[in-house]
This record gives sequence, structure tokens and C-alpha cells, in this order.
Amino acid sequence: MELIDNAETQKFYFQGNFQQTLAGADQGLKTFEVWRLSLAPGNDIPASRHQGEVVALTLRGTGRVVVDGKQVNIRPDTTLVIPPGACAKFPTSGRKNWSCS
Repeated sequence: MELIDNAETQKFYFQGNFQQTLAGADQGLKTFEVWRLSLAPGNDIPASRHQGEVVALTLRGTGRVVVDGKQVNIRPDTTLVIPPGACAKFPTSGRKNWSCS
């Protein structure tokens, strides 16, 4: 068991966006990661693929995710599950930062 102080994990700021890996390889995890992410209005994350499932719990803001060419709108209190190997792109919409864990 490990208790992680999130204030102590590394944070990245880029192009108005924020990313923090809350649990991952640095904490000894081999097949799973937990991130905190915030995108400024109008920003996005370039298309990417991950070996494992990606689960995004939207905390605030709205966005549009394109997964293997299929678009879905996300909003607070929704959880998106992306299958392994799928190509996903996270553009934001709306006037508030989009935040997820």
C-alpha cells in the first residue's frame, strides 16, 4: 500500500494546459496510471493511443472527444472509457477549463 501526496508529484504546464501524473511508473505501477488534466478553453490534446484502457472522469467544463473517428460530448459528472489501442483526441469547448482525473 502507498499513500501519495499529490502536492509532491511532478506537474507539467504547456500551451495553457496542465497535466499531473498522480500515480504511475514512479510509484511502482506497471500497467496503470492516474492523471489529473486541465485544458484551457479552445485547447486540445493531440491524437494519441494507449496500450491500456483510458478512463476520463470529467470534473468540470465541457469537451468533445473523438475516439477512432467517433465523436462524443463530455460534461461534468460523466466518465468516458476508451478501449486499449483506440486513437483519441480531446478538444475542449465551452468557456471554462475542462478538468478530469
